[in-house]
Amino acid sequence: MLDRLIPQQKATSTRLGGLLILVGETMFLFSLLNFLMITRIQYYSSNDTLFRTLFPEYTFFLVGMIVVAFIGMWLTYVYIFPSKQKFSQEQAIKDGRSPMYDKLVQMHEEMHQMQSTIDDLQEQVGTLTRDK
Repeated sequence: MLDRLIPQQKATSTRLGGLLILVGETMFLFSLLNFLMITRIQYYSSNDTLFRTLFPEYTFFLVGMIVVAFIGMWLTYVYIFPSKQKFSQEQAIKDGRSPMYDKLVQMHEEMHQMQSTIDDLQEQVGTLTRDK
């Protein structure tokens, strides 16, 4: 029943996916342009003279906004990214949600069993060489 509701994926070329990835990656550049335009609007707003009082020139205001942006990026890099990464990985392994994690655990158990077998064989070889 559920199989009928979920549409089947189609085998297509990579052009559409590549285009979407390319557009997504270049949006960063448009965000920078938007940032510059918004700072000009805010700085020269006739209703709010606070920024013109604090920063006598637009260049000082822009540098101040860039410094604030870099502080935000630093905080994100140091605190937010590690927290998000840890959270997503903990969520992925809960309740058998990740087949890759389950396979990794299985492989770890098999390697542990193989190591135990190797240790036993080395012990038997050591015993045999001592007996001769």
